[in-house]
Amino acid sequence: MGLVEQRGMQAIPPKPVGPEVTASSALAADPGQDLRLQRNLVAAATSALVVLSLVAFRMLGLIEADIVLKAAVTIAFLALAFYLVFRSGLNRLARDASLTVPQTICAIFVLGWLMYEAEPIRGALCLFYLVAMLFGVLRLDTATMVGVALTALVSHAVMLYLWHIAHPGFDTGPDIARLAVLGIVLPWFAVMGGYVNRMRKRLTDSNRRLVRAMERIEQVAIRDELTGAYNRRFLLEVLERECRRSRRVGSQLAVCLVDVDYFKSVNDNHGHAAGDAVLTYFAGLVHGIIRGADVFGRYGGEEFVIVLPDTDLQGAVDCAERIRRASVEADYPQVPVERRITATIGVALQGDHETPAELLVRADRALYQGKAAGRDCVMVG
Repeated sequence: MGLVEQRGMQAIPPKPVGPEVTASSALAADPGQDLRLQRNLVAAATSALVVLSLVAFRMLGLIEADIVLKAAVTIAFLALAFYLVFRSGLNRLARDASLTVPQTICAIFVLGWLMYEAEPIRGALCLFYLVAMLFGVLRLDTATMVGVALTALVSHAVMLYLWHIAHPGFDTGPDIARLAVLGIVLPWFAVMGGYVNRMRKRLTDSNRRLVRAMERIEQVAIRDELTGAYNRRFLLEVLERECRRSRRVGSQLAVCLVDVDYFKSVNDNHGHAAGDAVLTYFAGLVHGIIRGADVFGRYGGEEFVIVLPDTDLQGAVDCAERIRRASVEADYPQVPVERRITATIGVALQGDHETPAELLVRADRALYQGKAAGRDCVMVG
């Protein structure tokens, strides 16, 4: 055991860790883009159902082969165009990056054109209006869904008007009846779809609030309320786990037990608010010095513990000395500038077959030896 003095060392300021984040990298890392691309492919696969239906109608002799060919080419072109937009990321320039409304409107116009070209199957194709609008249920609000439904109705009415002008003498009754049914079904479907979307959003918001609440509960369970450092219970769990790991893999493990010197006098002379500010500032100071793999927490009162995995004795002493030096040089809030806040630190390296409790006892002994030696020092136990 001995008093460790390293007067020439300077506190090491924290450095930013990780790659620099830019606007372009953030855009490229959009986690929702994969989901949007998947939904686009589902929409394309659904459009293929229209082509399959047309093939079936052709086999029944209800429509001509050229209608099937033109429809297949048109649907394939639109599917490829939207796929390229999603693949290139241009969709993210739109207010709704999912492009639900443009895709739905294109599907409605294609259906209108098909119904104009294939009058015998017009009634059957009307069902695909609902299929097209189905994609908006999970994305669009009620007003937008109603707008899409009205677009489909107007498109269908214009198609019927133009077809009957080009084909005078045909009975308009069936087409008017179907238009009337669509005028009831599509708005109702839009309203119900908007309702489903509202329920989905409420459920999503509730889930997010629940996740945030669980995160807060988890933080309260492992964090000290005042300093934000880990609490005693979590520290002991980590120390137990790291002790087992170090024995299993043969690595070294060190512990620092830190005490803020003369802390009672801070409370007595400057008030408990100043004492709380000192502890909080000290915790932030330590967080800026230790490594990301190190675990720092409040052990009780003005005592803190640092668990240093994969660290030899000299590395632990160096870390402790940086903390001691940084505390001496820091200007703590709510205390006079001339009032220097110092720390005494006991350091211990885990021995063979030593339990976490025994390791802490040795660090505690070193700490009290440092206090007996005059405080503001690092002592090895």
